[in-house]
Amino acid sequence: MNLFFWLLLNFAVPIVGPIFTLALVAPAYGWRVARTMIAASVKDGQLFWCAIGLCAAAIYEAVMASEQGTGETSMLALGIVGFCGLAFAFSIAVMAGLLKVRQDSFDTALDDRHTKSIVGAPSRGAIGASIFTICLAAFLFAALHIHLN
Repeated sequence: MNLFFWLLLNFAVPIVGPIFTLALVAPAYGWRVARTMIAASVKDGQLFWCAIGLCAAAIYEAVMASEQGTGETSMLALGIVGFCGLAFAFSIAVMAGLLKVRQDSFDTALDDRHTKSIVGAPSRGAIGASIFTICLAAFLFAALHIHLN
């Protein structure tokens, strides 16, 4: 498989595809609704799940390359450990985001006047962090794939 199709299969389909699909709402309902739907779909760091999946795929590719007996055993071991560490860090970020959502919903239950300002408000920090981490995982995975092939 050439590099273009590998990138399309591993990055465009799971990452760009869902965002593009949500953008197709814009002609029917307007860009304001489409932006709101896109922000709501990644507001609590849901892209961390894609980043974890990319790390798992990179670990699999590195393990398969090391089993084939390439001479770069130490580099592959470092890649495996690095991607495991990244996946663990992304898992902690997912947990922190879920705890924040849980705490916000608990605060909402305590004070009903606060409901409109807490529920559904996208966190720019979580959105930015999840976009950054998915780009980081994708870049590192692509670098590993290009290096191995």
